[in-house]
Amino acid sequence: MENLIEELTAKNTEYVHAVTKQLMLAGKTDEEVKTILNEILPQIIEGQKTNVLARKLLGTPTEFVEQYVPKTVVDKKSSADVNSNDKPVLMWLDSTLLFFGLIYLMTGVMALFNAKGAQAYGLTTTFIMAALAGLVMFMIYEFYYAQAQGKRKWNWKSVLLIVVVVLIWSAFTTFSQFLPAVLNPVLNAYATLAIAVIALLAKYLLKRKFHIRSSLAPMSNGQK
Repeated sequence: MENLIEELTAKNTEYVHAVTKQLMLAGKTDEEVKTILNEILPQIIEGQKTNVLARKLLGTPTEFVEQYVPKTVVDKKSSADVNSNDKPVLMWLDSTLLFFGLIYLMTGVMALFNAKGAQAYGLTTTFIMAALAGLVMFMIYEFYYAQAQGKRKWNWKSVLLIVVVVLIWSAFTTFSQFLPAVLNPVLNAYATLAIAVIALLAKYLLKRKFHIRSSLAPMSNGQK
């Protein structure tokens, strides 16, 4: 098995570590874990030949492990950790709506009580800034917090990618002021607050419907 693990790509290695951790948390013995890994490692390595990641081949670690967990255990775990959907697009959207809603909420409150406290950024600028902030948070989650406990570490590629996104974020913030007002409208306090409420409500409803894992959660509770 060790020889097969050495053939895995970095992403697939992270996936196997996550699966191993969840199997152990589900009460599987070392022998049972080894048996399961021996079954899936050849499939994962075969998938690598056509650039198919283990996550796409077998599902998320949580989805894969559920088939090996007794129903009662799954039910008990789902009540404790209901937000386990770690699909990248949904996690990014969740963070984006959070940042967008909070930025507009604070901006609207300041504009409401301070007539001179004009909004610094227009609607388009604020949304794209929130989208980039959400992307940075997801990347930090994906490159570090999503890795198995004890295996968490940075590599220069992941750090470089985050730095590039932050630089794009800063550049966009600087040059967004040149966008025409029709494409980047600055709204009054009431409209700003209304949009903030809509964004935060949309985040809540999406999280409730799809059980989205928060990219901010690992910072406070060390999950997955």
